Amino acid sequence: MKNEALDIYAKIEDLLGVKDVAPKLYSYYFFILEDLHFNSLLDIGCGSGDFLRSLAMQYPQRNLMGIDRSQVMVESAQAKGVNAVNVELDSIEEQFDIATATFDMVNYLNQDELLDFFETLAQVILKGGYFIFDINSEYGLSELAVGSFIEDDGDRFIAIESFYEDGIYDSEFTLFEKCDSLYKKSIGNIKQYLHNESFFNQLDGWKLKKRLPIKLYDMQDYDKEIYILERV
Repeated sequence: MKNEALDIYAKIEDLLGVKDVAPKLYSYYFFILEDLHFNSLLDIGCGSGDFLRSLAMQYPQRNLMGIDRSQVMVESAQAKGVNAVNVELDSIEEQFDIATATFDMVNYLNQDELLDFFETLAQVILKGGYFIFDINSEYGLSELAVGSFIEDDGDRFIAIESFYEDGIYDSEFTLFEKCDSLYKKSIGNIKQYLHNESFFNQLDGWKLKKRLPIKLYDMQDYDKEIYILERV
């Protein structure tokens, strides 16, 4: 996803209902982390820092850091006291025990990009460490997320049209922001790519430890999957 689209998304995230279900998703991560020994954790695509802020309350003595491609998101996270920086993964020189990526960050990468991502991540995670992440299932992409969405809070008007075909979820959104008596228009596009267990099972340098299907929205089928990969 281009940084411009990320910055637009940052401005409308609170209108999309993401924060309403965030505590439920984070609870799965907290449950998993309870069984893992770690001193350091890197949150990739940390967004506005809500996950890291919650994590810091439970693990105040740990080295916690977040990175995000959106400067708008990073500034929001920093305002909450979160250690977040606007950098790419390949610029991280420190190594961590664990990396996390919440709210389907991995879906934003196509297969070729994902292979490059895991190659870079292997340099950031210590051997014996873990990468914990969630992705949208095919049901989540093809049934739950498609269609039209409109929201207006008086100062912002957002219209989203989303489609799914051949493993690709395509979302086109238009934002109008009120500026005095005028409105500023911004247009963005977000794509997500379907990934399955067989892909993660075949990654060099990684071992799939667990796959956990979850129903974040309590629908008829699971809409997300949480994966735990070990760096070997």
